[in-house]
Amino acid sequence: MLPEQTPQTPGLTGSMSEELQEKIAAELDRIHHDLEQIGVSLCGDMEMAERHCEPLQRLDELGQRSFWLAKLLRTDNPVELINNITLGSLSSRLVG
Repeated sequence: MLPEQTPQTPGLTGSMSEELQEKIAAELDRIHHDLEQIGVSLCGDMEMAERHCEPLQRLDELGQRSFWLAKLLRTDNPVELINNITLGSLSSRLVG
């Protein structure tokens, strides 16, 4: 395949439909939910939670990122929402 060519996916065009945006947002919601459930389950074991505090915090951050990205896909005003994202590292990457 030449560099200027891209593979075609049936049913997809150059711009993203609202329906596809909602499907992607729903998948991000599922990821957020699953990460939260994993975190809750792992934190139930206090010894494990104490030994693996940093990875558990990372799971939480991943969940927050998926939450905010889903909200961004659903909003009519992404600039305003980016300014309200409570996860500073994500909002910085989105505007920078």
